[in-house]
Amino acid sequence: MAAARQAPADSRDTAAPLGFAARVCAHAFAQPAPDFATLFTRFAPRALGACGLLMMLGVTLNIGTVLRAIEPEATLINDPVAEWLDAAS
Repeated sequence: MAAARQAPADSRDTAAPLGFAARVCAHAFAQPAPDFATLFTRFAPRALGACGLLMMLGVTLNIGTVLRAIEPEATLINDPVAEWLDAAS
């Protein structure tokens, strides 16, 4: 680092060439409008994430109602482990 401090300062011209800004702007505005496939590729993961969050929110808010609705049916299902333990005792 000491050698770098002792090196002479860079005296080269660092300014952009004449017309550089105009070329950059012209190139930016010359790009074609994005087509449907490009927009779909860009926004599909965001839409999938938003739909997933809405789905989880819907399940979370309605899980109590769903469990109360299927509780009578769940008691009718035979549990093989419980039957085996009953038979063993």
